[in-house]
Amino acid sequence: MMRGNSSDARLQVIGSVMRHTRKLLCARITRLAAAPDALFIAGWPLLVAEVEAAFRHEETLMECTGHGNLQAHLADNALALCALHRVTPRIEAGDTTLGREALGALDAILSLHRFTADLALVGAGARARKPAGSAARFKRHDRVAAV
Repeated sequence: MMRGNSSDARLQVIGSVMRHTRKLLCARITRLAAAPDALFIAGWPLLVAEVEAAFRHEETLMECTGHGNLQAHLADNALALCALHRVTPRIEAGDTTLGREALGALDAILSLHRFTADLALVGAGARARKPAGSAARFKRHDRVAAV
């Protein structure tokens, strides 16, 4: 029983860290979006580096907890980073309109990930507390539902 409580506490801490990181990134995005063009262009590469670091940290935490949706989350992060890297040369060349649009999309992705990460961590805690036989029942249910 203690093990379940310890696992729940660990998941809560990890969830809190992930929410905090995403919240900081969203605040950074808001500040950069409001910056004058010259500061926006100068701040863009720093933001991209912060997003990369935050994603790496988050992915490490998710791996440590056995996060069930890790692969989908990794794919989402890769897609977001790919988009940021693709628009970077245009932003550095002065296209701040595109950059501000990219920031809006990134903010939406980060907000969505905060929500889905919370749900996944809650699910991970519930899975950790299930009795051993329940996994087999869920597998049978999945096979029936797939028919």
